[in-house]
Amino acid sequence: MKIKTFALSSLALACFAATSPAVADDEWVDVYGKIILTLDKIDEDNGDDQWEVNSNASRFGIKGKGSAGEGLEAFYQLEWEVDIADSSKSSSDHIKARNQIVGVRGGFGEVFAGRHDTPTKKLQKKIDLFSDLSGDIKYTFNGEKRADNIAQYSTPKMGGFKAKLAVIPGEDTPTNDGLADGTSIALEYKTGKLNLGASFDADVDGDGIDTTRLMAQYKLDSWQFGFMYQDTDNNGVDGDGIMASAKYSSGDNAFKIQVIESDSWEAGVSTKVKYTSQTSLGWDRKLGKKTTFFTYVTLSEEGLTGDEDSIFGLGLVQKF
Repeated sequence: MKIKTFALSSLALACFAATSPAVADDEWVDVYGKIILTLDKIDEDNGDDQWEVNSNASRFGIKGKGSAGEGLEAFYQLEWEVDIADSSKSSSDHIKARNQIVGVRGGFGEVFAGRHDTPTKKLQKKIDLFSDLSGDIKYTFNGEKRADNIAQYSTPKMGGFKAKLAVIPGEDTPTNDGLADGTSIALEYKTGKLNLGASFDADVDGDGIDTTRLMAQYKLDSWQFGFMYQDTDNNGVDGDGIMASAKYSSGDNAFKIQVIESDSWEAGVSTKVKYTSQTSLGWDRKLGKKTTFFTYVTLSEEGLTGDEDSIFGLGLVQKF
């Protein structure tokens, strides 16, 4: 309840502050959010066959930036996930912390600290066309980590290159009490419509767990293509996989396909990573600048059991 009260109080304060001309001019307060509501038909081999209304990591947040003097810019972000559909969950599950940071940027690059997606997670860009839905790559790959107690430095862009280094102190583990008990490093290169990237995580998902990720994204006229390869070693137990996605946009419509083949579940990093293959198809229809209707279907095969699961959904995205 304390988290919920604080979050709602912060949102109310931000809405009030946003009406102040001085604050608005300085860009210190920007209230934003996204609601992703779906009506899903779920069919699982283990017997579950039902309709559900799902909130899909709907969120709201406050962010801002402004002069910090000496040619520096300060910035912050406070974001929460909110479940607007399921009242059966405990009150503490209705509002959860997402990325929450404070930092400064300048000619040297950017530094921030707090809670944030690791460079490896951010490296996927938008090649995961079914993020936050049942086809999200977090069910086939590990490395989708939002890390607590993270401090990150990003270089400025240099000839198309940009690097990120994040360290995660092991505050809660007596045997790991150093500054960089977990590290996540990413290198990106962008030229024209081609975007390439590579990242490496060491001990981010746990002691002795190393993850390497490679990414490519290319845009050609109305088409967007994405590819990712990942390999994970969990103390000698290996798992790898690939994914490919394509999106074609025409006017207010977008058609999407995404295919994943992965045995990352064999590495045993997370029970959430359970599928060995997934195929997703989708259609988006923009109804307005901030409103999108969509429909999708995802077919999945569990790695351990071979069970085949499917989900069909109709949804609405509302941004503000």
